[in-house]
Amino acid sequence: METVGLLQSPDRSRGHSDNGAAREENGAHMEAPRSTAGYLKGAGEAPMSPRSFVSFAAWLVPGLGIAATGGCAAGASSFASDAGGDDSSLGDAASSADAVLVDTWTVPDASHEAATDSGTDSIAQTQDASDAATDGPRTTLDLHQATIFDNPTNLADWPVTTLITDVEFQYMGSDGVHVEFSKRDGTSSWPDVTPPGWTGPLEYTLGMAEYINGKWYGSAAIEFWRGLPAAGGNVAADIVTLGQCAAFGAGSSCQVAKNWYYDGRWGNLAGYQPATGEIIGIFVVAGNLRGVTDGSQSPVQERSNIVLMPMPGVAGAKYTF
Repeated sequence: METVGLLQSPDRSRGHSDNGAAREENGAHMEAPRSTAGYLKGAGEAPMSPRSFVSFAAWLVPGLGIAATGGCAAGASSFASDAGGDDSSLGDAASSADAVLVDTWTVPDASHEAATDSGTDSIAQTQDASDAATDGPRTTLDLHQATIFDNPTNLADWPVTTLITDVEFQYMGSDGVHVEFSKRDGTSSWPDVTPPGWTGPLEYTLGMAEYINGKWYGSAAIEFWRGLPAAGGNVAADIVTLGQCAAFGAGSSCQVAKNWYYDGRWGNLAGYQPATGEIIGIFVVAGNLRGVTDGSQSPVQERSNIVLMPMPGVAGAKYTF
């Protein structure tokens, strides 16, 4: 991934208390809250190994025709760690680590059908039809195939009014996930909403879908205010060693397990870290969905499609759809 430069932090940032009430504090790092006492180490099931996941990928994404660039392959990378959850930070400590990619890019051909996201409108069906018309890549997931946690129960039925065109991990050399989609900026962008107790608005919430023990699970949990370029930290980093995550599955000490989905609110996602190279899904939803199960903080109840890609390494990666 080409490093263009480091992003300057916005003048404002948000934090959260462990009871889910949001607040704004100058200088506080906006990330998922984390309570050590509340941390759930998995859901009692053995994690899926990277080797078995390659078999799954052969069914899911034969050929995996996603345009990708950058640092999933082995190589050194320095990064500033994003401690996230408890409004603390590991600071500017940097580390060099080799990012190891489990190869899911060249998997055997397998027959498949691209599932149509039936709760959506024509903008998503266009991409679903494109997937179904080819023998190659399946790059989208029907949200109805996933169990959703800590979000509205009818989220899968919300209309898809925008398509994700670009996902970048370690955006412009800085920690975080950056997503490009048509409703992000401009006159047609999603409206802002100010959650109760906040002094500033949010625009959308970023979510991840994970394939755990043969089933899809997902949740939108990373909040974005308008103009925030990236959030969520380095998803492939071990928050203790600051290097490439090497402990995958349940009970991991890495970013997604510790600072995205870290307690029982997220069910099977809690404490689970996808392995580098595992197929994950990324999506965005209008408004604030973190801990909001009735959709009341989404001025327009709309979402994007879910795009599929390999979990990146610590150096990051960029995927274009």
